Amino acid sequence: MNNNKKILVVEDEYSINDILTITLNKEGYEVKSVFYGREALEIIDDFKPDLVLLDLMLPDIDGFSVCKQISDKYLVIMITARGDVMDRILGMELGADDYIIKPFDIREVIVRVKAMFRRGQKSTSMIEDGFEKVTDNIKVNEKSRIIIKDNRALDLKRKEFDLFLYLYKNRNVVHSREALLDKVWGFEFAGDTRTVDVHIRRLRAKLEENEDKIIETVFGIGYVMR
Repeated sequence: MNNNKKILVVEDEYSINDILTITLNKEGYEVKSVFYGREALEIIDDFKPDLVLLDLMLPDIDGFSVCKQISDKYLVIMITARGDVMDRILGMELGADDYIIKPFDIREVIVRVKAMFRRGQKSTSMIEDGFEKVTDNIKVNEKSRIIIKDNRALDLKRKEFDLFLYLYKNRNVVHSREALLDKVWGFEFAGDTRTVDVHIRRLRAKLEENEDKIIETVFGIGYVMR
């Protein structure tokens, strides 16, 4: 088994659902498959998957609605026939961790699933106990994945925290959008650099900081945390 990792497949096309379920089982994962968004929402907290493969176009409620409700707790890879850039950006903004466009090679799905779990393992290997001071009123705890500002925990999406933590651990280094996509989302991610801008904008809003403070924009290049 792959460390008993559990995957929930949410896909209404029977042939695609079958190939995902069968292949992932062969790879050693514990897999549960459903065909409707509401069914996924009903069982997810009992099943507690380590990852959700989520189709965008479902017969009852769309994948965006499902993603919005589960992405705070679970890793999500959205799978869809819609390749529009704005769909990808919206999916990532709602908390999806990766995005695969149909038609896909099943081997690509396996590679992305394994990469997702590897990135999770890398992040936990760096964990240290306790909070670290970022500024006079902001501190971060990597182990618990919490950012505190003015004694209040911020409500961050998974990738928002990952992005903050990467910038924090690499302070005073100017990072291009492409580099941030590679380091935070992983080279396998098929999105574009606007995904970074969306997450930076959301981070700034939640930190209630402007560009002259925590996260600075370096015109024509990218971002830096001082």
